[in-house]
Amino acid sequence: MSRYLNILDKIDLFGVQISLLTNKNNPTFQSKIGGVISFFLSIISFSYLIFVLVMWINNEIPPNISSKQQTKGYGEFQWSEPLIQITLQDFTTDIDPFRKENNIITPLLFKLDNFRVQEEPIILYSEEYDYSSLFVNNGSLILNNAYQQDENHKTMKEYLLVLSICKNSSLKNGSYCADQEIINEYLSKHHGFLILTIRLNQFNYINQKLENFVKQYYQSFDPRKSSYSQVMLKQQETIIDDGILFKNEKYYNFLNNYELINQEVSSEFMPDTVAFISNGNYHLNISSSYLFRIDNISIKEEITMPKLGQVLAQIGSIVQLIFLLKYVAIYYNNKLLENQLFHDIISMYYPEFKNIKINIFNKFEFKEDFNQFQLPIQNLQLIYVTLLKRAKEKCRLNNILYEISRIQFILEQQFGNRILQNSHQLGKKFSKNISEIVSEKIPESNRLVIWPADQIQQEQEQDLIFKEPIELLIKQE
Repeated sequence: MSRYLNILDKIDLFGVQISLLTNKNNPTFQSKIGGVISFFLSIISFSYLIFVLVMWINNEIPPNISSKQQTKGYGEFQWSEPLIQITLQDFTTDIDPFRKENNIITPLLFKLDNFRVQEEPIILYSEEYDYSSLFVNNGSLILNNAYQQDENHKTMKEYLLVLSICKNSSLKNGSYCADQEIINEYLSKHHGFLILTIRLNQFNYINQKLENFVKQYYQSFDPRKSSYSQVMLKQQETIIDDGILFKNEKYYNFLNNYELINQEVSSEFMPDTVAFISNGNYHLNISSSYLFRIDNISIKEEITMPKLGQVLAQIGSIVQLIFLLKYVAIYYNNKLLENQLFHDIISMYYPEFKNIKINIFNKFEFKEDFNQFQLPIQNLQLIYVTLLKRAKEKCRLNNILYEISRIQFILEQQFGNRILQNSHQLGKKFSKNISEIVSEKIPESNRLVIWPADQIQQEQEQDLIFKEPIELLIKQE
């Protein structure tokens, strides 16, 4: 049974080292310089810990971001606030051609389902506080060029915005056209730029919200020429994982960009196109047109916020670099311990050197006030350096063993092998007097032998004959 218990001793993973105490009864040697270095390293490390944790809490540590471009055959996008704006920057006149009364150019917004007009167009008039500006305030677009219509997939939906020369037959709700002379005069001139503005979004991982920005294109506006523009709205899907330890994914879909393709067409192209897709219901005189649709090329972005383990690993690696300075303190403490040990050895043999002190720079100080040798300081330093070299040699393990062996031979020569062999039985008898145990006084005793020498058995004497000197004082189990 004891054999198996001994095996348990060998597989113990939590064994502790036996530390030898220093001259201050501490298992480790410590110094003031080491304490100062430890204090500053701890303060720096703790400050860095707090700094990184605050940055982590405020999402200021850069996350891992991966982005890829992908194509898709189906997509939807809806909005309920002003998204698309077209503004006329006119350099020749102050007339607003898009106004409801005295209208010159009528903006008509067609909803296309599979390239067909199924509803009446929406007339977009400019407002008094938004001079010469058109807004598409709400709506929805659908991309579907890969699936048939079912419960999960709707038909393709696009918007066609045309700027048509005003006709009273196409106006509603009290709107009316300007005089034909005013219209003809307005159409005979070049007026400036049409500014297409679309409000887009970008994801801010710090506050984890969508931020708005606008992107604009400037196009020439000349009612005497016809132009067709295709606006490709690009979507982005952002997946953010902001879990502290485990995944916690959130999804965001938004418009992040758009592309404008512009081309000049004949004056009959867009009127004929509108007439065809509306089954001949609309015959218009169109100068400019915009087709808004979702692009089938989108961006997928994955954002992984730093986890707690990653943050702690970062802190730990930096703290380890900071604590490389600990080797300076370790080196200092080692040298200080050596110097104090060697100084104690020299003082054992030459008590006059006890007055020599070690300063904070780990150097020996020789002061004239304590110079008992009546020697110049330089000579005294030279003598002390020589003694230090001898003290270092004396502290070598083989020298210590050598001195012990010499002492053993001297004792053996004076008292014989039997006394040395009998020393294994030496000890002091236990005293029942508490005051004697607690007292710091050392009682006089001339005999510490528990087993007297004359009681040595014959077998021990026989064994003594065959023992070599190196075996005599080996500790017996």
